[in-house]
Amino acid sequence: MSGRIFSAVNKGLETIKIEVEIKTIFGKPSFIIIGLANRVIDESRERITAALSQCGIRIRPKKTVVNLAPADLDKKSSSVELAIAVAMLKLYGEVTFNTEDSLFLGELALDGRLRKIKGFVSIVLAARTMGFKKIYFPRENVGELPKISNLEFYPLVSLQEFLAFTRGCLSLRKAMPSQKLINLQTKQIDFAHIFGHAQAKKALEIVAAGGHNLLMFGSPGSGKSLLAQALLSILPDLSEEEFLEVNRIYSLCGLLQNSLLSSRPFRSPHQSISQIALIGGGFYQTPGEISLAHRGILFLDEFAEFKHQLIEMLRQPLETGLIEINRGKQRCIYPANFTLVAASNPCPCGFAGSKHKCRCSEYDLQRYRSRFSGPILDRIDLMLRIEAIEIKEMVENRAESSLQIKKRVERAVALQRQRYAKTAFLNNSNLDSQAVLHFCEISTEAKKILDLMASHQKLSTRGYFKLFKVARTIADLAEKKTIQKEDVLEAFNFRDFFL
Repeated sequence: MSGRIFSAVNKGLETIKIEVEIKTIFGKPSFIIIGLANRVIDESRERITAALSQCGIRIRPKKTVVNLAPADLDKKSSSVELAIAVAMLKLYGEVTFNTEDSLFLGELALDGRLRKIKGFVSIVLAARTMGFKKIYFPRENVGELPKISNLEFYPLVSLQEFLAFTRGCLSLRKAMPSQKLINLQTKQIDFAHIFGHAQAKKALEIVAAGGHNLLMFGSPGSGKSLLAQALLSILPDLSEEEFLEVNRIYSLCGLLQNSLLSSRPFRSPHQSISQIALIGGGFYQTPGEISLAHRGILFLDEFAEFKHQLIEMLRQPLETGLIEINRGKQRCIYPANFTLVAASNPCPCGFAGSKHKCRCSEYDLQRYRSRFSGPILDRIDLMLRIEAIEIKEMVENRAESSLQIKKRVERAVALQRQRYAKTAFLNNSNLDSQAVLHFCEISTEAKKILDLMASHQKLSTRGYFKLFKVARTIADLAEKKTIQKEDVLEAFNFRDFFL
């Protein structure tokens, strides 16, 4: 006798169909799982045995072999346990209906309960393309269901509930896609509550509209961190595609709490963070902070205090929007299309270039500034000095609210989505050099000024096109079809070469 049931596991963000084959053969009574199952799945034998026992099912005194195909793929997820248990029930004649179009997901507890699994969103999105029509899964994952047509979802509390269903003792209720959305950033700072900093607010508006990278530097207490946190209040809403991308990553890390994220992520790791925590990797090849910030903001406060090696590791994801992790025989590619917002003091004492006297020697200044390599600075679109505001500026504040600024940002984003509708680009910062020349219309006078300034500052080719893209975003905020000279001049005004 034999049985076959389907499950799925994630390798990075790639979902792989697992075929669970089971057969009893002559030999010493035992329960064996083969197919490159690691320690986690090897221990599944005891959980499955105990769960079946709770259902009144005892494993037959024969040699039972479970094969997880494809056999050449390492399996590290306990989400296949429900599929193995159902395969055994089918082997024993308890399950008689057709399971070829069904996907079974879930980790079993010793008493038969089904526990929440990681990476559920990715598996659900891939299930339809694999040809499945039904998914049986833990009820604890019901809040992570995205809207997908032509799929039936059956949440389960326990293996006992499924067995009662197969015996005709009860019917399973279909689950509907999750309507529960959560905004992680519940406490947002309104721009209207920030005194002064008009230029910095404009820079953040450009960052939000075009997805450009920003480096702020200034003396302690000048408001760098406050401004970065206020950026959350003007970020554009996630598109449907971005919404699914973000939730796939958070589901894979087990960070969804029975709901889907509706806001753009804002990650702010401490400067003591490890390489694996920032970039990703480890035994389970999990995403790092740069992937958790995908389609959102990665805020690195005290940028100069991060290890030099960590800062240099940001080169590839800043350029490609992806991070490739290779560990031995395993290779994973995670999305990392984030907007970098960094804040730093200009020197060790923090007062270089300010109204206060700097206590650093020339050697200290050179050593401190050498932490910012040329290749990293070349990947940053806007550099801005943040000056501490005067007391008199705090008396009266008539600044725009975040809501007013966000409306402008949303209009600029809509123009970009319309412009790049038939391409792989989502915003101005994603454009390559050919796309810049093709999509970014610029007046003759503005082009001359752009070329002259780039030559005067000896910008690299990358720096030249970044300036071009920032000017395009400024024009989008003003709803201009063509980049004008004032847009180029303003873009160059945000290239404060403090080094």
